[in-house]
Amino acid sequence: MEKFLELLNKKGVKYCINDNKIIVNNNLNLTKKGICVLPDNLLINGDLILAHTKIEALPKNFSVSGDLDLTDSSIQLLPDNLSVGGSLYLSFTHIKELPNNLSIGGDLYLGNTDIQSLPENLSIGGDLDLVFSELKELPDNLSIGGNLNLENTEIEILPRNLSVGGDLYLINSQINKLSENLFVGGDLDLAYTNIQSLPEGLTVGGDLDLRNTNIKQLPEKFSVGGFLNLRNTRIQTLPEHLSVGGYLSLANTQIQALPKNLFVGEHLNIQSTKITSLPENLSVTRGIYLDIDQIQNIAYRKTGEDNSQIIFACWVNSAFAIQAMDFFGTLADFEKMVDENYSEENAIKYKKMANECIKELTIKLKKTSLIVN
Repeated sequence: MEKFLELLNKKGVKYCINDNKIIVNNNLNLTKKGICVLPDNLLINGDLILAHTKIEALPKNFSVSGDLDLTDSSIQLLPDNLSVGGSLYLSFTHIKELPNNLSIGGDLYLGNTDIQSLPENLSIGGDLDLVFSELKELPDNLSIGGNLNLENTEIEILPRNLSVGGDLYLINSQINKLSENLFVGGDLDLAYTNIQSLPEGLTVGGDLDLRNTNIKQLPEKFSVGGFLNLRNTRIQTLPEHLSVGGYLSLANTQIQALPKNLFVGEHLNIQSTKITSLPENLSVTRGIYLDIDQIQNIAYRKTGEDNSQIIFACWVNSAFAIQAMDFFGTLADFEKMVDENYSEENAIKYKKMANECIKELTIKLKKTSLIVN
């Protein structure tokens, strides 16, 4: 203990001793300080950096509220019930297994370690980064508060009831199947992976990217809070009552019809598909990208000398809507927008076109009266 306290005094690190506990209320960097042993009953209220040290073991009754950096240290074993308030860095150590009841409030980095398995009761509040790790499997019921990165790992199967609060990265992984009841609070990028199907009960709070996969259908019980990208997939039908919180891209798919009760929280892209009509009860918040001559139940007018811009009316959100010039909304709001942003001459022209579209669509859809959303 004396040598440790001498080092603290020499570095000007403030500490106190209370009930035989050494309490350091600051970050402590011991890299290349020549220290080999830490005293028991050590409490660090900050980060502790032991990278490149010859310390072989952590002391008894040890606690650190911030990060614990053991990179390239001589430590070979971690004590049971270790609690780290911040992140734990173990790269280039000789630690072969993690202790029981390990609790990490921040991130855990296991790349370039010899660790081959995780304990059953591991708790990680932040990210779990396994890139270039030796792990081959994950325990069931694993819960990660942040991101889970399995890029360039040998893990082939996801565990049952896996919960990831952040993003799940599977690029260049060996995973070819997702576990049932998988929960991902952030993004799930499956583009260019070998995954063939999605499990029932899949919940993705952020974006789900399925571009260029061999997935042929979406599960019935399925939820995406962000962007759902199906571009260049083999999917031909969508489940009824599908709800996508963000952008939904169906571009370059073989999908022929949109499902009943489809909800899209942002834009809907149905360009280069076989879709020919919009369903009666479609809900879209930000607008629709479509092939103007292919969709039968809309009415449109081309504007400008080169006919490069389009104004079209559609029946969305249980009422008529106008889309044009990056605008999507009610006829009344469209008229207000053009009055505020265009010359009087152009505003009159655009409002006339929009009203003509509404009237034409009213007849086409056999609506009994002009309804504006």
